[in-house]
Amino acid sequence: MINFIKSFFLYILYIFILLLVQITMLNSIFLGYYAYIYILFILVYPYKCNKYIFILFSFIIGWIMDNFLNTRGIHAFSITLSAFLRLNFLKFFDGNNFIIKKNDFSIYDLPLIKKIFYTFSLVIIHNISLLILGIFRNPNFFNSIVLLKTIFSSIFTTVLCIIYFFFRRIKH
Repeated sequence: MINFIKSFFLYILYIFILLLVQITMLNSIFLGYYAYIYILFILVYPYKCNKYIFILFSFIIGWIMDNFLNTRGIHAFSITLSAFLRLNFLKFFDGNNFIIKKNDFSIYDLPLIKKIFYTFSLVIIHNISLLILGIFRNPNFFNSIVLLKTIFSSIFTTVLCIIYFFFRRIKH
């Protein structure tokens, strides 16, 4: 029980730091809303932990982003969708045997190329759903730039995530 409480508060702190970086730094630089670093939570959350708490945390991250950006639920939906699909993408990129054979599996165990594809896939799902819902919010927004924004945003976010993984590996 103590470990659960300790890890719960550590993840709350991690969420706070990710949102602080997202809201204060990434939303105010030139590329602004094109880098969604808060998706790192989805990528690094342990795979054997409680799925319902994970989905709840993911929704809360999106809800906080929606409140700060006044986006009416599109971040909450997009990150919750990514959280819901993450295990399926991991099975696709690393095979179905990792869960059975390894109880302490983490994304840091994946080879670099699989890690890049896995990260990019989750990021692109998040960004496509985010931009499609943004189109419904502003119907005049639909044009050919949406696809370019999705690809650019996904590449930029994936690069930031891989940089994080690289420095995290050096630290250990």
